[in-house]
Amino acid sequence: MKMILATWVFLLLIKSLDAADSRPPVPIITFENLQREIDKVDDTLRIFNFWATWCKPCVEEMPCFLEAGKTFEKQKVKLILVSLDFRKHIETRLLPFIEKNQISLPVWLLDAPDANAWIDRVSSQWSGSIPATLFVRKGERHFYETQFDCNELNEIIHQYLKP
Repeated sequence: MKMILATWVFLLLIKSLDAADSRPPVPIITFENLQREIDKVDDTLRIFNFWATWCKPCVEEMPCFLEAGKTFEKQKVKLILVSLDFRKHIETRLLPFIEKNQISLPVWLLDAPDANAWIDRVSSQWSGSIPATLFVRKGERHFYETQFDCNELNEIIHQYLKP
């Protein structure tokens, strides 16, 4: 009986380790790390979508970003989902949201609690509300503080990919 119980506990442990390993990692970044990525100057279109799991419009537009990630995966497009969730909610909210929605795009958690110190550095047009999206290519920045529908997002990406 002890052997059966030990085997059962061992199998549960292995299963829980497998489940933990299958979770997508979420890098926790500072604004300075994010700024370095924003400041890269090349012909890759970098799209930074600022969002949070508690933001209804952010959640509603998420399928459009996931679709765009697939549509433009073979082009010079790098789409990054910058989560503004609280660090303490990674395990309880962010990771479950990523798993439930099968998010395969990179998700970074921005650990920069003093938003007033960095929002203007993303864009002087940004009031601080989300969703917000920054498109960067060849040193040019284009900022949108709006919820996209899929057609709008795809049109904008096509526009910024033009030579």
